[in-house]
Amino acid sequence: MEYPSKNDFFIRFKALINERGRFIDYVLVEVSDNFYFATGMNSDRVLGEKLSSMVIEMENPILGFKNFHYHMLPRTRRKFEHYIEEEDRWYLVTLYSDERDYLMMVYTDISRYTEGLKDIKSLKKDNKGVNVLEKDNRISS
Repeated sequence: MEYPSKNDFFIRFKALINERGRFIDYVLVEVSDNFYFATGMNSDRVLGEKLSSMVIEMENPILGFKNFHYHMLPRTRRKFEHYIEEEDRWYLVTLYSDERDYLMMVYTDISRYTEGLKDIKSLKKDNKGVNVLEKDNRISS
């Protein structure tokens, strides 16, 4: 599975289960082809790493593991908006787990959409009822 945007990517973890059948950690087993472009991290550096180690040892604001790892449980589904100040980029992070004990995280760059929302929120009606953007004097409708 691959994504058309250079900033969109996915990562996939396999759950580690102890002999009693209890979840203990995840290990990273797959990243998309554009993982390096989006994160600046070489996939060889992270594949095979445990999530618990990555949270402590790897500081990468795009991945945001320090913010998300509490929600990364087997058989879960969650969505988060994630802002990376250093990149001035917004991501929609979709996290879901299946019955086979895999966890997928899909990072979708929504920066362009959040900018559009800012423009929409700055619309004001003029005295004739026409929507006008405050900046750039562009008329919306």
